[in-house]
Amino acid sequence: MKIDRPLRVELEGRGKITLDRNDYVASGGEGSVYRRGDLIIKLYADPAKMLRDDMSAKIRTLVTFKHPYIVAPRGLVLDGGGKPIGYYMDFATGEPFARVFTNKFRTRAKFGDHDASLLTDRMLQVFRFAHDRQAVLVDANELNWIAALGGADGPEPRILDVDSWAVGKWPAKVVMLSIRDFHTKGLTPLTDMFSWGIVTFQLYTGIHPYKGELAGYGMLELERRMRDNASVFSTGVQFPSAVRDFGCIPGPLLGWYEATFQQGERTQPPSPFDTGVTTPARRVKVARITTTTSGKLDYQRLLDDSDPAMRVFPCGIVLLESGKLYDLGTNRVVGSNASLDCEVVKGEHGWVVGEPNGGEPTFTFISTSHEATVLTPNVQGTALVRYENRLFVTTDRGLTELKLMKFARTILAVGDTWGAMPRSTQWFDGVGVQDAMGATFLIAPFGDGSCGQVRTRELDGLHVVAAKAGNRFVSIIALDSTGLYKKIEFTFDETYSPSYTVWEGAALNAELNMAIVTRPGGAVGATVVRDGELVIFVPTTGVVNKVPDKDVTTTMTLTTWRDRVVYIRDGQVWSLTLK
Repeated sequence: MKIDRPLRVELEGRGKITLDRNDYVASGGEGSVYRRGDLIIKLYADPAKMLRDDMSAKIRTLVTFKHPYIVAPRGLVLDGGGKPIGYYMDFATGEPFARVFTNKFRTRAKFGDHDASLLTDRMLQVFRFAHDRQAVLVDANELNWIAALGGADGPEPRILDVDSWAVGKWPAKVVMLSIRDFHTKGLTPLTDMFSWGIVTFQLYTGIHPYKGELAGYGMLELERRMRDNASVFSTGVQFPSAVRDFGCIPGPLLGWYEATFQQGERTQPPSPFDTGVTTPARRVKVARITTTTSGKLDYQRLLDDSDPAMRVFPCGIVLLESGKLYDLGTNRVVGSNASLDCEVVKGEHGWVVGEPNGGEPTFTFISTSHEATVLTPNVQGTALVRYENRLFVTTDRGLTELKLMKFARTILAVGDTWGAMPRSTQWFDGVGVQDAMGATFLIAPFGDGSCGQVRTRELDGLHVVAAKAGNRFVSIIALDSTGLYKKIEFTFDETYSPSYTVWEGAALNAELNMAIVTRPGGAVGATVVRDGELVIFVPTTGVVNKVPDKDVTTTMTLTTWRDRVVYIRDGQVWSLTLK
């Protein structure tokens, strides 16, 4: 149910509230989701179907499923006449699993193999809890999991979409293709464990167990490979070097993965912390190098320090693992104690460092003489967004720009605000993706003081998991309804009018590894899709140049410094240019 005017509803046990468009979060196949404070409200698209399927009784059954990792219903939502139209649950925060799979997330969150084991084991606890209550999760794909970080006991999973579980007289029929067990009849606890294996294997390695290049199969033939048991353990399968080595998986669990994915066995899995003896997997990852050509590119090391580089901002500031801020322009440390989620932009007389601070952003000005001053803009922000060297905060009204200005003292002035629905807009690297009651828009800053808001129908119904913006260009990675990753790229005119060109292709996973350099008239992009080849492209003209070089690998983290392509590898910062 989508709301086009304020709607008065009653939450069982909590009382009456009024929902409006500003509470809207997202829409799915069965209904729409709204947020009010610490609660999420799901309203079914067809309340009559809710009555026919006796969903009220199912919700009341699921209310009894109390577990710290399960975001279960807490009660029914009633309309003004007392009829059930949905249910409510606790609001849960965390990182979507599709992003947790990526190397970029691992670096930024300092997330390691032990953390992956903690999540894997705790997810297993969720399945066992449900199975003990004769419930089957059925469609526990990566979109239905988030990872809660920052706790003293390590990362914890949260399972969503609990009302879709099969329990009692309520069957479930929908399961995403990417986790479907094509070798087991029906939907059972064993098919659940197959889906658990698919998702957790990606937590460890970053790749779906039926992907990688394998002779005889196309990149999009996921279902065929699953039916043929042609998994990553097949002889001859090849991967980009960015795929993490299978040796990071504890031995008994690695053996279970191979037996399940390659040999078709269906058994209960071991915990990653089990130490029992098992037959080890026959092989581990082999990096793929596509060329022996060298000498096409010029590499220059910009920073080699025992304190590894974590991020490079376009203004030339490098964030080191220790929290120090190093300026590539002067080869000096200019600040310290910055978090991995900070944003840095440069002004005429120094730098502004923005810290997310748990939803209450704070700002510090660091002068060129390295003096630090706290800045307090006259706006209540909730999150930070940076596009190139422009800094923004999100508010209840939308996206507000902050500008560094110097009078008698340096201030952070409030600039223009561009409207955006606060609950239903996801913010990425320089771009927002807004679900406006089922219609998708890109919110893309451009130029020195403008921001485009463009309706992008190609994204309707997709789950965007990564995005990056440059001048007149936005690159997106999203999941479709089958669980396949797509890369979709939009190129705009100078005013970001509704007319644009779009390119679409398959993606291995949610990793968006790309540098976008601003040039007059548009952007120039550089990306590494496979080892041994740098792809340089100009979106506005369609020109693509594939440069073979054996030293190029998918382990490079590409970014920009001013008009230069730079990258981080093994904690060092390098620049990359054509000879």
